[in-house]
Amino acid sequence: MNSSKTIKRIVRLLALLMTFSLIFCSTASAAGGSFTRIIKNVEPKMQTLVLPGEDVTIRALAHEDATVIASVAGRNIALDDTGEGSGNYSWFEGYYRVSKTAAEGSLGAITFTAWLDDRAETRTAPGLTVGKLDVTVPDKPSSEGSGSDGSTVKPQSGDMIIVTSDYADVYVPVENDRGEEYCAPYYYQLPAGTIDYVSEDSEGSVTCLLASGRKVKYADIKTYSGKNPGDNEISKITAASSGGYTSIKVSGLWSVPFNVEAKPFTYKDSTNTVSSFSPDKVVITFDYTTDISAGTIRFPSSSCFTEAEVYTRVRNGIAQGVLELTLAEEGKYYGCYAEYTDMGELTLRFLNPVDDLEGARIVIDPGHGSMKNSVTQDIGASANGVQEHILNLDKAEALADELESRGAEVYVLDTWKSTELYSLYARLDEAVAWEPHLFISVHHNTSSASTSARGVEVFYNTPFSVNLAKEVANNIFDAYQEMDYSSSAINRGHKFSEFAVTRNKQFASILIEYGFITTAIEAEVLSDEDNLPIFAAYTADGIEAYLAG
Repeated sequence: MNSSKTIKRIVRLLALLMTFSLIFCSTASAAGGSFTRIIKNVEPKMQTLVLPGEDVTIRALAHEDATVIASVAGRNIALDDTGEGSGNYSWFEGYYRVSKTAAEGSLGAITFTAWLDDRAETRTAPGLTVGKLDVTVPDKPSSEGSGSDGSTVKPQSGDMIIVTSDYADVYVPVENDRGEEYCAPYYYQLPAGTIDYVSEDSEGSVTCLLASGRKVKYADIKTYSGKNPGDNEISKITAASSGGYTSIKVSGLWSVPFNVEAKPFTYKDSTNTVSSFSPDKVVITFDYTTDISAGTIRFPSSSCFTEAEVYTRVRNGIAQGVLELTLAEEGKYYGCYAEYTDMGELTLRFLNPVDDLEGARIVIDPGHGSMKNSVTQDIGASANGVQEHILNLDKAEALADELESRGAEVYVLDTWKSTELYSLYARLDEAVAWEPHLFISVHHNTSSASTSARGVEVFYNTPFSVNLAKEVANNIFDAYQEMDYSSSAINRGHKFSEFAVTRNKQFASILIEYGFITTAIEAEVLSDEDNLPIFAAYTADGIEAYLAG
């Protein structure tokens, strides 16, 4: 009798446990997997050595719908979704600036907290340790004065050099690059008069490595015979606005290497493909600079900047003075023109923001077309009875007419049957001298592998050109929708490239491939004169959308 009651009680208990289990499982299921981890990874993972004034990247791989912050040394930092990641997880990123007066020692752990729906999850990383600030300037040149005329003696390790080209392209050492074979899109070109030191670890016969971490071509420099200038100090910075430009004048002791970047922007992956560009600041860094005292910088109401901040830091063992300029309109950065007018006296010129085509300055490059010599013309591609250089010129001139009708100032490069602009670099030099907001190179595509390839694609190189490329590609695709060909049209999108005419840092620049002339049906659409005003209007719409921000 007692044995029977015991068995019944066990059966009832098991049934009750199974009921609770079913309820618990169904609740978890109804919550949409609410016990899924919110944070999967964090960076930096290990204890990290930092220096006073340094910017440290803080990242967390978290659920794409989460809100994420990091706490460093008592300061909360909101982390923004970069769009990078996989599945339902994205990398969230933010920056922590170590105080330039920070004492040596640990700043404590980094605490990451993420919220998703009604849950919160926390993860802790070891944190940051402030190291000793040890600033050094390269040793005095080993062969002072030799080859100062640049004619016979190539600069050697330890020599000082001076940039002789109007603008010297900047490359990066192999171990630091993002896969670029040409000049780095994120390094501003060094203007004539810039001084640096040849590193002990020089690169080779074409380029040499400088102490600042840049590479430049020997063709752009010569040995400098001056004495070692020591630490640089910037004592004065002034701003003025006139004629559609904001000019920033910087007074230092000598003409140091510097960089100009609009931030923030994010890369899609380990290449130079930009996933987003929405800057609110322009950051200018001056190497070998241990002090930067700007005083009060006043910006006129018409300026492209509203505020300025200066500070010093150390990056890769090099002291840097930093000038941060707040943009008057977020995203409105078109490039920068720079000139060392005297030793240590630098002038930077930025075009003020425009909201539409009224007053915008635009250079258009009809691709190809020039004479290689007195008998040979560069016709570009040829297929289906169509020559690319003729289509390029027709679309360039139609686009110029459309832009001018909307108030833009347009300069169409006179490439047609001229030998002066056969070189792509000559075309860029011509554009730089005119100081535009934008540079548009007009082309048509070909495919050696397919006679059915089709679609518009627009190429960019510098991060601040990505939005222009995106807007123009999308609008040219819309132009196709106005034609009988609409059902066959393809938008191949905007893409990073290393075309010569897209690599300048003075202006935003793109190269348009309107479509494929090797595909018969697309060649017919591209060569139809009735479609010229449609392509021109929609290309102008894309440019105007970019300027409007």
